[in-house]
Amino acid sequence: MCTCATDFGSAEAAEQQQQRQAGLVQLLAQEVEVLGRCEHPNILRLLAACLTPPRVCLVMELMETSLEHVIFDTPGKLLPLPTVLHIAVQIVQGLEYLHPFIMHRPANVLVSGAHTPRPVVKLADFGLARIRSATLPTQSHGAGTPAYVAPEAYDLENAVITHKADMFSLGTVLWVMLTGQQPWKDHSVVAVGYKVALRGERLPLGQLSSQRCPPKLRKLIQQCWEADPLRRPAAAEALKALFLAQQQ
Repeated sequence: MCTCATDFGSAEAAEQQQQRQAGLVQLLAQEVEVLGRCEHPNILRLLAACLTPPRVCLVMELMETSLEHVIFDTPGKLLPLPTVLHIAVQIVQGLEYLHPFIMHRPANVLVSGAHTPRPVVKLADFGLARIRSATLPTQSHGAGTPAYVAPEAYDLENAVITHKADMFSLGTVLWVMLTGQQPWKDHSVVAVGYKVALRGERLPLGQLSSQRCPPKLRKLIQQCWEADPLRRPAAAEALKALFLAQQQ
């Protein structure tokens, strides 16, 4: 009987593994569907795809590095403000294009020509992307990178997250580029959720001078960090604010 139980358990485990693999292939197929509909200079291009196991893969456009590496690989050296604004404009242009069609959480920002005055930026990593109408049911509460997650993502009673969650993340990305610091460093996921969602705390802006963070840019970050998603700017509004900040 032990042998039979073991055989049954092995068969059950194999079936569960097959189901997981089928689920992953289905997710990848959704990703291909999303990427196949995207054609924008600030969106990573899908070059080819194979959805037939066991050689399931995507072939994507090659970029040199990630924004994370650009910011943190040279400690103590901040990105020049014009470069910060140039990168931010491209991020928001990508979000503006994506928002009518899909959710993208969190935005994975890739960069080429990082050390030039005008680096090229593209959004990638559509693993959490879903074709949507106006809202996206939450797959798991707090999904995404905790330090960048909007407060509504921590609400266990919140069944949907809108594209305005991306705008909250944008505010954090701007703060990181301006300060060169890790957001909520040394904080656990629970601690970040408690501070951001329950206490309404935000990352400090007071340390940034008006030369480093012009008033219009500071105001945009504060608007992106509004607790109420409806009070956050749309991508088009954020883009206008960034253009104005470039002129200050």
